[in-house]
Amino acid sequence: MARRLPSRSRARALAGGVPRSEGTIRDLGRAGSGGGEEDALQVFDELLQRGRRASIYSLNRALTAVARDSPAAAVSCFNRMARAGKVTPTVHTYGILIGCCCRAGRLDLGFAALGSVIKKGFRVEAIAINPLLKGLCAKKKTNDAIIILHRMTELGCKPDVFSYNVLLKGLCHESRSQEALELLHMMADDGGDCPPDVVSYNTVIDGFFKEGDLDKAYSTYHEMLDMRILADVVTYSSIIAALCKAQAMDKAMEVLSTMVENGIMPDCCTYNSIVHGYCSSGQLKEAIGFLEKMCSDGVEPNVVTYNSLIDYLCKNGGCKEAWTIFDSMVKKGLNPTITTYGTLLQGYATEGALLEMHKLMDLMVQNGIQPDHHAFSILICAYAKWEKIDEALLAFCKMRQQGLNPDVVTYGTVIDGLCKSGRVDDAMINFKQMINEGVIPDIFVYTSLIHGLCTCEKWEKAEELIFEMLDRGIHPDTIFFNSIIDSLCKEGRVIESEKLFSLIGRIGVKPDTITYNTLIDGYCKSGRMDEAMRLLTGMVSVGVEPNCVSYSTLINGYCKSGRMEDTLALFREMVNKGISPNFITCDIMLQGFFQTGKAANAKELFLWIIKSGIQLKLSTYNMKLCLMDLKLETWMLNIVIDALLKVGRKAEAMDLFAAFSANGLVPDIVTYGLIIGNLIDEGLLEESDNLFLTMEKNGCAAYSRMLNHTDGDGVLRSHRIFSTQSGRDDGRWEATRHLSGGLEGKVKDGILPKLMGGVGSHDDLFKKEISKYDPVCAEIADNIVAQEQLLLQIQNII
Repeated sequence: MARRLPSRSRARALAGGVPRSEGTIRDLGRAGSGGGEEDALQVFDELLQRGRRASIYSLNRALTAVARDSPAAAVSCFNRMARAGKVTPTVHTYGILIGCCCRAGRLDLGFAALGSVIKKGFRVEAIAINPLLKGLCAKKKTNDAIIILHRMTELGCKPDVFSYNVLLKGLCHESRSQEALELLHMMADDGGDCPPDVVSYNTVIDGFFKEGDLDKAYSTYHEMLDMRILADVVTYSSIIAALCKAQAMDKAMEVLSTMVENGIMPDCCTYNSIVHGYCSSGQLKEAIGFLEKMCSDGVEPNVVTYNSLIDYLCKNGGCKEAWTIFDSMVKKGLNPTITTYGTLLQGYATEGALLEMHKLMDLMVQNGIQPDHHAFSILICAYAKWEKIDEALLAFCKMRQQGLNPDVVTYGTVIDGLCKSGRVDDAMINFKQMINEGVIPDIFVYTSLIHGLCTCEKWEKAEELIFEMLDRGIHPDTIFFNSIIDSLCKEGRVIESEKLFSLIGRIGVKPDTITYNTLIDGYCKSGRMDEAMRLLTGMVSVGVEPNCVSYSTLINGYCKSGRMEDTLALFREMVNKGISPNFITCDIMLQGFFQTGKAANAKELFLWIIKSGIQLKLSTYNMKLCLMDLKLETWMLNIVIDALLKVGRKAEAMDLFAAFSANGLVPDIVTYGLIIGNLIDEGLLEESDNLFLTMEKNGCAAYSRMLNHTDGDGVLRSHRIFSTQSGRDDGRWEATRHLSGGLEGKVKDGILPKLMGGVGSHDDLFKKEISKYDPVCAEIADNIVAQEQLLLQIQNII
């Protein structure tokens, strides 16, 4: 390779300028002196020109400075020095050379240089061998490094603490922290010639933490203290990082306090661990608060700090806030990394903010960061997910133009998107291109293509692909076929599902219950009940046991076809086989009986359901009311809500409240009174405030007792809505008055006084109106209590 021409200043020096003093030359070669590779090379050339008058110490310093920026240039300098023969290299010079060879990944040249050291009769020192140990560990050849460490004495060289620390780090990186601990103990027990230092212990402690062995990490930490080795910022940072990773933030903060008390000030790495810990445990407010503390303590946040906050916000739907943090980071002079951009891209992709995602990609390029494979994959996946396949293909082309080769995941995303948009021919073109480029398709690619081909009625090609999979050693399992059959059945393509089902047995894959259930569902939805029933029979004949889903699917199909006799026969068969119906099965049958006018069968089934202890949904009770020529009304749900609250089933009461609109009902003053009262009892004052305001917006005026427990702004602040005075629940009395449609105190001797509390006199008119609902309310309340297995009577519970 041609040598670079010297710079103008360097040329003047070589052409006979004033010689530099040794001190000036040493300063130019020193790390952090302000000069770069150019200055270091100039220094080296000047020294080499002086010949024997130059100090080998100065040459070594200059060579070290060159090696810092360019190991290859340093090797070239060494060769020039050796050829010139004016200055004899020392063992330290060879140590620099060996280090450069190892950093360049040429361990063979490093060992060759060590051979020259031995051949020339130099006394081998650790400085010459340590780079080789480091190079071996970097290539995960730690066992070879250990052998060399133990043979160093044969060369008349003793390992120093750096030699051991290199091996400790290598072992820990290979998750062999226990062996590292044994080596650490060997250092301590080796006659005191090379005792471990704080770096040795920090390495092993960090290794145990990364392996998740907290007990060993802490015991090693205490062992270090027993050895009177003081913990430093790295020690504490390792412990804090491990605690933050385990989301034990309180303990992490305790360690931070101990650290400061011991005079060790946390660095940016320590703070970053805590910010990340708060974010990963969902405590954004604390994370931002700690960021402010970090700044007030004089530690400037870096890109890693901001990345943690951006990552949390993007994963929790806060891309807008994440962008604000991104913007503030840039204004502080910090340059976002590819990780920062990737995190924001993923956040926008998840939210479907495709325009923002595209703009961010452009900004990334403007700021001199070329999108990598990961960034393009995010872009392509997002476009495909949101059915923008043309944009996905454009991003795919840009990716290839930038010299980034798509992998199987990228190809799979494009192929899947094309298949879902009906462009199966284009998908096949990409599939062939993928194979030509040596990218091996996986089962996801084949799933997309086979499903797409079946959708386009290209069954022969789909079958061909299945056998191609087998030839490539990819053996599709039942789950693979189930997913395709399920998709086809949902699209109404039962014929294609049949063909795929028949192929399964031919290639040695045994259909399972899910396979049969999926196809049975497809037959039922297309009204082919006889084929569905034959499939159930065939299922049993091959030893695949039907389950509740199998029977429920068939029962649903028969009900929709109006074949209630077949439905009843199948239900009896199901029960006789010991397969327990669930509430879905019961709902289906009750609905079927109701629609076909078979009220007697429905009532008989309803009683059997209650007796069997099957927990029913609200819709089941709704059907029961319909069978009695009644309809579900708001006040009836109020009774059930009240009963649920009284037996402690508050979550179900809230679910029932949320189900009002689904049943075509509107909550009234009683409903709101019950729910708001429960919220206040739970201490959820803000939620009760919001519900109170919603009640008024819905045109439901608060009664006097409720208003007595609001503040001047009309917002609830009391711990109770209903107050009891003179042994009477006036709030409940007010609710009952509204319930009766203005007939004050008109209730009857039935379930209503038991649930709502009897107040006032009885009225014949109200008795007449309420009597037809009373048995149903009693049945509902009785079943609620039965499900909780409470043996007390309702009046005792309440």
